[in-house]
Amino acid sequence: MNFPLFRYSVKRSCLLWLVCTALMCLYAFSVVRMYDPDAGKAMMHFVQSQPHAMELLGMTQFDNTFTAFIVNYLYGMLLLALPMLFTILLSVQLIAHYVSNGTMSYLLASPNSRKCIVSTQRNVLIASLLTMFAAVCLATIVLCEYYYPGQLAVKHFLLLTACVLALQLTFAGLCFLVSCRCNSVGKALLLNAALCILFYMLRLAANIGGSLSYLRYITPYTLLNPTGILQTNMQACLQPLALLVLAVVLFALASRSFSKKTMPF
Repeated sequence: MNFPLFRYSVKRSCLLWLVCTALMCLYAFSVVRMYDPDAGKAMMHFVQSQPHAMELLGMTQFDNTFTAFIVNYLYGMLLLALPMLFTILLSVQLIAHYVSNGTMSYLLASPNSRKCIVSTQRNVLIASLLTMFAAVCLATIVLCEYYYPGQLAVKHFLLLTACVLALQLTFAGLCFLVSCRCNSVGKALLLNAALCILFYMLRLAANIGGSLSYLRYITPYTLLNPTGILQTNMQACLQPLALLVLAVVLFALASRSFSKKTMPF
């Protein structure tokens, strides 16, 4: 790994990281302050009458508990979408942007190999996601303990956060692979956004059930089961390991693709 390049890439991505992390922490604060046990009972009545509507939004944990409330509103939608947007933008910035503006030619002219360069940029992407989720998770736990001491099942929340991180690393591997194969920023952004939106739409369609339920087999979201994780179901807790394996494979393919690609200069 090239440490000067790592520091430079981290510095360039710092503002994007700060904005996304701040938005996620602000949303976590809003969710914690929004909690009301009486409102939770009303929500359960609504869920029982309209279960498919909540499943469509990814809110599958319906227990009237503080932990279930936090999980539903944090990991039901927004905290899946925001890190994905961050991943799309950063993966393109780290590789495709350098290729498109000619900066990559200078990097390749240095004594560093292609493998060294691509592994450095990959590590920037992974480290950014790790620190982002660590910051948001810590902020959420601190807020919960301050406003509602002892009501958050911290161990289950940490486990679920790790599983959501595994899902985001899978999408990071996919976006990084696309960025390594593309020579223009526009094409990389378009393909990454299209693929991520496609998988998200497949998730929503699979949640509807019926004749579309088979779609759950072709989207990584199926390997994330918040309800099972909160209930310490062994299968639900082990499924995200498959996401980590998939992420490793995608990052390896990205490195191989970049090492063999023909540069447009």
